[in-house]
Amino acid sequence: MLYLLQNINAEMLRRAAGSLDSQLTGTASGRIVADLTLLQADRIHPVAMVICGVGLVAMTTALWRGLRVPRWSFDALGAWFCLRLLAEYLTINGLIFEGSKVQPGVLLGQIVLYLPYFVISWGWIFHRLDLVGQAQPGLVVQLSDANPTKGITSFDYYHASISTLLNKSKPTLVGVTRTGRILVLVYLGMILGLYALTFARILQLTRSLV
Repeated sequence: MLYLLQNINAEMLRRAAGSLDSQLTGTASGRIVADLTLLQADRIHPVAMVICGVGLVAMTTALWRGLRVPRWSFDALGAWFCLRLLAEYLTINGLIFEGSKVQPGVLLGQIVLYLPYFVISWGWIFHRLDLVGQAQPGLVVQLSDANPTKGITSFDYYHASISTLLNKSKPTLVGVTRTGRILVLVYLGMILGLYALTFARILQLTRSLV
């Protein structure tokens, strides 16, 4: 799912950067944003997606044949998708300053497609650090809406990631260790940024229709 969402997100970035590149008025900020976006969409993304695709096919084949897949192969893919999570977050925030030169529908589509990628990636981060390799869950982060008597599974981390995004007044993730607190703080900060970004995108779209 992350692989599919990543391809769709890259196409939206390419459209936004293409519109910006063709309508630049010579501003330094617009030039930087367009160059970085096109670099991600046209240079880095295609090569990385081919490598990821080959890796996913190899892992699927190994699992289908009953072979053991090393943990580092999953972690490598997860780390890549998390890097893309941060890179696209910075890019779509940068494009907001050149919103008048990009179709508002494209900008709004970016954030709509980015949200599922965001919650799944963060769900994997919390799941990987708090459940995998730990003596018991809840040592790094605590899930306030999980039932510990039934046992915490990987699904609970993805559910908590989505719930926190949809219910901003009641976070369902609480950091326990210093690492967990920093991660939760970064996660909540990015969510606040997404709220502001979504409002700005909708405002741009409304102004273009009026």
